[in-house]
Amino acid sequence: MKVYFASVQTETNTFSPLRAGARDFEALAHAPGAHPEKAELYTAALICARRAAANGECMLIEGPCWGAQPAGLIRADVWERMRDAILEDIQARGPFDIILLGLHGAMVAVGEDDCEGDLLSRIRAQCGPDVTIAANLDPHCHLSAAMRDNADLLIAFKEYPHTDSMERGQELWALALATAKGEVRPVMSVVDCAMMTMFFTPMEPTALLVAAFKAAEKEQPILSASLIHGFPWGDVPDFGVKVLVITDNAPERGAQVAAELAERVVALRGKSMERLTPLHKVAARALEPGEDPWVIADFADNPGAGCPGDSTFLIRALMDAGVEDAAAAFIFDPVAVSLAHAAGVGARLSLRVGGKTCSFSGPPLDLEVEVMHLAHNAVHNVFVVAPPLGDVAVVRAKGRFDLVITEQRSQCFAPWGYTDFGIDLSTKKVLIVKSMQHFRAGFSNTSRRFLYADSPGAASMNLADLPYRKINRDYWPFSAAG
Repeated sequence: MKVYFASVQTETNTFSPLRAGARDFEALAHAPGAHPEKAELYTAALICARRAAANGECMLIEGPCWGAQPAGLIRADVWERMRDAILEDIQARGPFDIILLGLHGAMVAVGEDDCEGDLLSRIRAQCGPDVTIAANLDPHCHLSAAMRDNADLLIAFKEYPHTDSMERGQELWALALATAKGEVRPVMSVVDCAMMTMFFTPMEPTALLVAAFKAAEKEQPILSASLIHGFPWGDVPDFGVKVLVITDNAPERGAQVAAELAERVVALRGKSMERLTPLHKVAARALEPGEDPWVIADFADNPGAGCPGDSTFLIRALMDAGVEDAAAAFIFDPVAVSLAHAAGVGARLSLRVGGKTCSFSGPPLDLEVEVMHLAHNAVHNVFVVAPPLGDVAVVRAKGRFDLVITEQRSQCFAPWGYTDFGIDLSTKKVLIVKSMQHFRAGFSNTSRRFLYADSPGAASMNLADLPYRKINRDYWPFSAAG
């Protein structure tokens, strides 16, 4: 059994002013055969295939693995170069029985709304109908007809935060192997739920929904069941929440189960995520005392959703309210980092922080600060991701308000986004994270007090205010009839 693996992934916020170029993908790239032994978010199936190859179960050929921090549109030539490199590698080193792919599912390039569908359709045309093509997806994907029609297996992570990537990689590998051996014949059934929202899976009642998908998989002939959350900030025709059920050659049963699960999904409209709190109420609550620090998500400026990560609206509201003993991570501002590094630890200076990228960033913060900590070429190494931060500077403003400023964008996943840079969390009453939901897993042992701020940003949940051009506006919440 000859197996090929490659990965190319990012999440495209079509409203973000940030373009994804070659350097963005190179920053998180691994050359063929150079992927580390630790599974990353979209490469768990590779680690499973490596184990099988080591046991003599298959011959594994490793292709390139590219990844970029979520951003705006991918440059057309950059996408075409990565796509064609995978196609040429498959052609040169094949033929293959199985092609495994680590994809996101919400990549959009200039002139191409469906990068994954583009790649899968070209692989199918090149390799023919007999090769098993299987891919892991992020649930925040756009499930297009081109993707479904040209893959045998598409399996999305079930959890958000994505704590189950290894389980889904194992599932993909096992089903791909069974398909290539002729032991199963996967058939996909999809139901469009005609809606868009976010699903925070650790909370009820969404956790019960995930349990229902897992329960469905225990019934024969169901092979896999995925909730496709969709990505609200991708303006593409395939926008929206969907249910994907894969059966062993039982399309009628698959359609029935998908419809039943879709009914449960639709019933959660307006109930599947934490409520967002207006900024003035966030500021008031941040002043309330308690044993645990407040952990406040700057929801709409999440770099993990392609946002700049330099907005000032939330931080300014807290400072203006007199909040003290606070810290914020990470603020993307290479200029401020450079100035702080030039000044050195202990220096006091006037520093303009944030508010640089676009109108979503807000006005900059003009602060009198002390440089508390400096780091070079830092990495935020957490779980199955290790985003580079570049150079880092921690500066302290009035009221012992610490800002962790980075040269490269990343959301803050875990408390060591502070502690790695000299911040003692026991001294902090408020922690601001540039994140949307992934931080919950990392901060669950730090606090029981969480708030999600409703501030302006490129990932605002006020979807009706965003300038969509390509989506179906008959979907909920744009239309009550959705």
